[in-house]
Amino acid sequence: MEPLLRFLRPATEPLAPAVERDRYRGALLGLAVGNALGGTLEGLTAAEIRSVLPEGIREIHPREAEGPWDDDVAQAIELAECLLEGPLEVDAYLGRLLRWAEESGRGMGRQTYHVLRKAQAGARGTEAAFQVWEESGRWAAGNGAVMRCAPVALRWRRDPVRLVEDAGHSARVTHYDPRCVWTTAATCAAVAHALAATHWTLHELADGLDGVGAPEEVGEAVRRTATSELADLQLDEPSSMGYTVRTMTAGLWAYLNAGDFETTLLEVVNAGGDTDTNGAVAGAVLGARFGASAIPERWLERLPDADGLRALADRLRKVSER
Repeated sequence: MEPLLRFLRPATEPLAPAVERDRYRGALLGLAVGNALGGTLEGLTAAEIRSVLPEGIREIHPREAEGPWDDDVAQAIELAECLLEGPLEVDAYLGRLLRWAEESGRGMGRQTYHVLRKAQAGARGTEAAFQVWEESGRWAAGNGAVMRCAPVALRWRRDPVRLVEDAGHSARVTHYDPRCVWTTAATCAAVAHALAATHWTLHELADGLDGVGAPEEVGEAVRRTATSELADLQLDEPSSMGYTVRTMTAGLWAYLNAGDFETTLLEVVNAGGDTDTNGAVAGAVLGARFGASAIPERWLERLPDADGLRALADRLRKVSER
């Protein structure tokens, strides 16, 4: 794990309190607005989006303010609540996901659905996720873990060991494949560095992933993103638009190519594919980099509970200081 930890250590640098608070809030609010912006476009290619909206999506639909959180945000909230108690307890998080599924379950992905069905039948820890992965021929590698992982970076920004460990634990609750585990860790690393405004390169991240034995495909995708145009990522490729590696690259590309929060997030969402989850991951990274103050107020007003996310971010920031 040492190569990846070397990459993460700069993320422990201190920030001015007001800046740190703004970035913590930005990560969760950015996740939420990215998810909401992409919600009405999910599954469409970039060309299909342009045929309906020549200038692309630019606003969050008003109905978002009236409903429950979509799965990307809801599962991140449950993860944050668990992390506030300390290192992640897998069964505690699984229990929270089961309760959420019963109370709402909005937007739940197919892989998570099958895992929670097994958990309802009595499977505990990561057993259900492992069974679903095995039944898929060890093929299933959806983006349901990487979409929700930002709270891990917020909680453990100052503790790289815990960050990597809990990134993995949080993924394996529902997504056992190593590609899911290490794309989650890579995204958490990006959020942690964005919070700290440290200089880093995707090649350094890829070297760190290679050094800990992450699947070769993950490191290769990170390196490829370093020199790719957004269209080269093929986020809207029909057979893989929900693939965890593809969604990770959306977040990494957004960080690397960010001019400002709004413009970059809209570029990612309008690239099509699994737009709500690509938007959530890119939004979390961009929010951590630019802060909540950079997020358009008109978008925040259309979230179900922006104040709740601000308060949750503040609580994560407070416990991260211990």
